[in-house]
Amino acid sequence: MRMLLNFHFFLVGILCLVGLAACAAPTAVPTPVPTLSISPVTATPVATVVVESAASHTAVQLPADTAVPTATPTLPPTNTPLLSVAPTATDTPTATPTPLPLLNGLTIQDILIMDEATAANMRQIFANGQQWGRDPRAYSVLGDSTVMTPHLLARFDRDDLILGEYAYLQPTVAHFQGVWKRFGVATNYGLHAWSVFDPLWADKKWCVPNEDLLTCEFRLQNPAFLFVRLGSNDAGSPSGFSYNVRLVIEQAIANGIVPIIITKPDRFEGDDTNNEILRQLAADYLVPIWDLDRVAETLPGKGLDTDQVHTVEYPANDFTDPAVFSSGHAMQDLAGLMVLHTILETVQASGN
Repeated sequence: MRMLLNFHFFLVGILCLVGLAACAAPTAVPTPVPTLSISPVTATPVATVVVESAASHTAVQLPADTAVPTATPTLPPTNTPLLSVAPTATDTPTATPTPLPLLNGLTIQDILIMDEATAANMRQIFANGQQWGRDPRAYSVLGDSTVMTPHLLARFDRDDLILGEYAYLQPTVAHFQGVWKRFGVATNYGLHAWSVFDPLWADKKWCVPNEDLLTCEFRLQNPAFLFVRLGSNDAGSPSGFSYNVRLVIEQAIANGIVPIIITKPDRFEGDDTNNEILRQLAADYLVPIWDLDRVAETLPGKGLDTDQVHTVEYPANDFTDPAVFSSGHAMQDLAGLMVLHTILETVQASGN
C-alpha cells in the first residue's frame, strides 16, 4: 500500500512540472519602468538687456544667444481687404461741424490770440488754481473807467438778453450768473498800471490796511480768471507800464488765476505803444490776449464816444437787432463773452 501512495505522489509531481490544470497559477511579475536619462545642462552665459523708462531702469536677464521675437501682425484672410478705399452706400457720412457765427466778419481766432502753447499754459494755471480752491464760476476785472462806464459784461445778468444766433454762448452766461453785474474792488476811475499796487487806491471799506486793490479783489472774489484792462491812463512811461503790467500777470499766475489781457481801442498815449507792450507781455508769459482793438476796427469811429476813450453805449440787449453791431460797448461785451466761452471750454477740455 505504501508503495502505491508513493507512486501516486510522484505522478502528481510530474504532472505539475508540465503545467497541468491541477497546479496553482503562478503570480504575475510587474514589468520594470525604465529610468529617464537626463543629460547635464551646460550653463549658458546671460546678457543684460536694460529697459529704460522716464523714472527708473529695469534690468531683464535673457540668454545671450536668445533672439528677441518681433511681434508678427495677424493678417486677415486673403479675401478680406485691408483698407476700404471707396465708401459703400451704407456708410454714414461724418458730420461737419456747424461754423460759429462771426462778429462783424471776425472769427474767434481773430479776437482771441491763443496758440497751443498758450492754451497748455493756461490749463496748467487753471489746474493750479483748482488745487488751491479757486472758484471756477468766478472772474474778476482789473481796470479803469473804460470797464465801469458802462460796466463791462454786466448786460449778461439782465433778464432781457436775446442772443439770437449766438445762443451757443448761453451755457457760459449761466456758468457766471450773478458775477456779470459785479464791479469788484479792482476797478477804479483813472486807474494806472502803477497805481494797482499802491494801497492808497484800495477801497478802505473792503480792503484791510496796506492791502493793494488786486490782492484785496483776489481775497474777496477768489476768481479763476482775471480780465486786465489797463493802459488808457498810462502815457509817457512805456517801461513803467510794461513793468507794472508784468507784475499783475505774475501775481495772477502765482495765485492760480488765468490773466486775460485786453487791448484797447483808444490811442491815449498818442500811438499804439501800450497795445504793443500788452501783446508782447502776453506772448512772454503765454497767456491769452483778447484783442478788443481788432474788434473796434470793424466799428464806426472804432466804437468810441466823443472823448475817444470810452465806448459808445447801446442799451438794447438784443443781438438780433442789426443796430447793436455798431455799438462799441455792445460789441465789446459780445466779444468778451465769446472769449470767456472759448477759454472756459479750453480749460475744461483738460478734465478740470
